[in-house]
Amino acid sequence: MSAIGHPQPLSFAGSHASRPPPLQLAFAALLLTLVTACSTPTRDTPALPVTTDAVERTPEPLEGEQLRLDTIARLSTLAKTESLLVAQYERDQLSLNNTGASTLIAVDSRLAWLSGDVTLADQLLQKLKNGNTAAIDFALEEQTAHAALSGQWLLAAALLFEKAQTPAQQRNASANSDRLFGYLIRVTDSALSAELKKSRDPDWRAWLAMQLAYRQGPQALAAWQSTAGNRPQTPAAPSHLTAWLDAPPIEQITLILPLDGSLRTAGEAVADGAISQLYQSYPDPAIRPQLTVLNLAHYADPRAAYAAAVASGANMVLGPLTKSDVASLQQINALPVPVIALNQPEVQTNQAIAQPGWTTFSLAPEDEARQIADQGFGDQCRNAIVMAAPNDRGLRLLTAFEAQWAHHGGTIRGKLVVEQRTAANKAMGELLGSGSSDQRIQSVEQAFDIPVDARGRGRSDFECIFMLAPDPVTARSWRPLLVFHMAGEVPVYATSAINDGAINTRNRDLNGVVFLETPAMLPPSPAGRLGRLRALGRDALVMAQHWQQALTTENWIIKGQTGLLRRRADGSIARALDLATFDDAAVHALQLP
Repeated sequence: MSAIGHPQPLSFAGSHASRPPPLQLAFAALLLTLVTACSTPTRDTPALPVTTDAVERTPEPLEGEQLRLDTIARLSTLAKTESLLVAQYERDQLSLNNTGASTLIAVDSRLAWLSGDVTLADQLLQKLKNGNTAAIDFALEEQTAHAALSGQWLLAAALLFEKAQTPAQQRNASANSDRLFGYLIRVTDSALSAELKKSRDPDWRAWLAMQLAYRQGPQALAAWQSTAGNRPQTPAAPSHLTAWLDAPPIEQITLILPLDGSLRTAGEAVADGAISQLYQSYPDPAIRPQLTVLNLAHYADPRAAYAAAVASGANMVLGPLTKSDVASLQQINALPVPVIALNQPEVQTNQAIAQPGWTTFSLAPEDEARQIADQGFGDQCRNAIVMAAPNDRGLRLLTAFEAQWAHHGGTIRGKLVVEQRTAANKAMGELLGSGSSDQRIQSVEQAFDIPVDARGRGRSDFECIFMLAPDPVTARSWRPLLVFHMAGEVPVYATSAINDGAINTRNRDLNGVVFLETPAMLPPSPAGRLGRLRALGRDALVMAQHWQQALTTENWIIKGQTGLLRRRADGSIARALDLATFDDAAVHALQLP
């Protein structure tokens, strides 16, 4: 049996040992051409990568030469909005005398990165760093961004720390400090401890030790800071840590949740998570805040429940839970007590800056769509196939994904929006090229009335597939079709929607799919079907503890059960989830470096 996609030589029954006549040779040649065409996919022409000898052919950087950032930005935009070919053509028109060697190297490194040649991009940036001190900041920023997008958080932090030491970065000390903290919070405890043991730089060691102390709570961090010489100097510790340590204690937290009717189970799960976190965060009853749960069904509307919470002395209100109830509460013009709403209103107000005291915290799918776009691009995929469902969740995932993928400069080679399995099979075959290839083989067999020992093959102009399935059932129906249509070896990315937390042997169909998941749903103690809602309750209470801190920065500050958390300027909470995969129907966490 020949390898898939490669036809075996044709044999004709009754052939003679003597040399066949010219007509038979012509017929055989024609048939072989047709069969070859059957197994060759119809494909778009992919963007050509920057050639691998670019390091040798680029000029040497000149010391002190200033980069033309406008030229680099212009060609980067061309590569993202037009194509790499257009950008490469424009780069080739640049004159060494007018543009400068350093700028040409910077452009080549950017185009190499956008083409997926990560090694070449890094080699060019290293060449730029070594040959021109005026370009070090640019090169370090590029390397930092590449490492972060690839999920190499400790490397990204180390590169940013190196950049922060340069004299030009002293004016950006606050931004660098917040960002550095945000990178380090994504590193595991074991990796931080290992780096701390081998490092000899006092400032870098201080940053690592500070991050470990922060994870132990405010008392541990305050004790660590009180030791002389512990605090990092360049860059200094982020100011949001002071806001956290100096925040007044919370005395009373009130939850507003639905505890009757169809949403009772969801409301109880959130309340259970918040109560569990309260006792974990405050083991000492003497300093433990009072926690009150209000049943929304006992009030005329969410605003009446909020008024009751304020009247009872609440310092923080968590809830309500549904979009409509959140929208109702948002109509209050001035909030005397801060609110962490546990959903987003259906109609967004599009406020650049949230009103004081207002935050929305939800398990919105858009954050996940953007994160898997980041992950796929960081994994060197540049050309993708995207699958989505035509329902509300599917289209929300698709819209968010497409915007983020375009932001990075990725290309969508094909898009499939389909729901029914029967329709998905045919549409997927057409999208992936296997259907048309099989049809051409059948046409040849019918035209010449002979069997053809060949198998069609799919298109090959993409490196990954984003399966934006809105639920596990849809995902388990799509994945086998990808295998059937000869895309089983292509990396597939998905969101947490494909995992319902139940033990199901049918999850074997999802083996190998890389997806995002909340930490609460991962081994060794997955939380089950209601795990995400319990985690929402837990993290809402943790966010209440970090309220003053969250108001002073937009960077990551909490490593919670729903993911990594930060508060945006518009008041919404952004989440970054963990990576996971299915192996023999079981969920396994994927650990990034």
